[in-house]
Amino acid sequence: MALDSDRDHRPEADLFRSSSIDFESLVKLSNEALALVTLDGTPLYISPAAEKLFGWSADKLADRLSDLVYVGSLNADAELLHLILSGGGDPLAPLPCAELQFRSANGTLAWAEVTTRLLHDPAGAPYAFAVYFRSIAKRKELEWLLEAATQTDPLTGLYNRRAFEDALKREWAIALREKTHTGLIKVSLDRFDALSEHFGPSAAEDCLTKVANTLMETSRRPADIAARTASSEFSLLLPRTHELGVETISAYIHVAIQDLGIPNPDNSAGNGVMTASVGAACAVAEQAGIAESSEFLLAASENCVFKARQEGGNRVKSVMSSLTR
Repeated sequence: MALDSDRDHRPEADLFRSSSIDFESLVKLSNEALALVTLDGTPLYISPAAEKLFGWSADKLADRLSDLVYVGSLNADAELLHLILSGGGDPLAPLPCAELQFRSANGTLAWAEVTTRLLHDPAGAPYAFAVYFRSIAKRKELEWLLEAATQTDPLTGLYNRRAFEDALKREWAIALREKTHTGLIKVSLDRFDALSEHFGPSAAEDCLTKVANTLMETSRRPADIAARTASSEFSLLLPRTHELGVETISAYIHVAIQDLGIPNPDNSAGNGVMTASVGAACAVAEQAGIAESSEFLLAASENCVFKARQEGGNRVKSVMSSLTR
C-alpha cells in the first residue's frame, strides 16, 4: 500500500492531474482520425489523421463533410452519420458505430470503422458530436482476397460452382421480381476424359484454360457470370438476356471452342479436335408472384446438354420457357 501511495505522489502523477495537458497535441499524434461537429454540422476540429485518411486538407474536408458518407444501399448507420455530418443529427437518435465507406479526394471509396460520441457542456446540454474514424482498408483488402479465393476455380480463374449457384439464385430472384429474361448456358466438353488419357494432365489443364478464356471473352457485361461447375463442364449465366441473345451466344461458344483446334483424336464428333455439347435455356416470368425456383432453369439447361450428347455431341440444344400462373 505504501508503494501505491508513493507512486500517486510522484511528479508524473501530478502532471497527469494538471489541466494544462495539451490534449490536441495528443490527438495529432494518433492514427485515429477525429472530427468534432456541432449539432448544426459546423466543424469544430478535424485532426491530421482525418486529412490523411480522406486526402483533403482540413479546410477543404470541412466543406465536404456533408457529402462524405457513401450511402450505397439501405444502411441505418450510414444514414445516421450522414445526418450528423450534414447538420441534421438528432442527439436523441442512436449514435452510429459501424464499418462504412467514405468518398476520398482521389475519387475512390475509403473503408473506415466509425465510432460516434455525443459531447455535453458543463450544464449537461449536448453541443457536438465526436466522430472517430479508423482506417480498415488493409483488412478489407485481405477480406476481399480471401473471398475471391473461395469463389474462384484455381485452375481457370472462373467462378466456382458454389459462387455460380449463389449468383443464379440472386439473379433469378431479381428476374422474377422484375419479370426480365434470364439465360443459362451449359457447356460440356466432348470426350474430355479421352483427351486427358491420350495427352496427360498438362494437356487437359491447357484445354480447360483455353476454353475458360473463351468464356471470359464472351461474358463481357458486368452481370454475366462464367463458371467452371464440374471437371469438364462450364456454365454461363446471362441475366436480362432474351432468347435470341442466348441462342446467338450459345452458337458462338460452340463454334469458338471447335475453332481453338485443341487436338482430341478420340473425339469422332469433332474430327479429331475438342468440341462441346452446349445446352441453353432462357426463361421469363410473364406475371408477378411466380414462385418457381432457380433449379428450374438449371435443370432445363442440363436437359438440353443431355439431349445434345444423346445426338452425338458437338451441337447446341436450347429451350425457352414463359412462366405464367
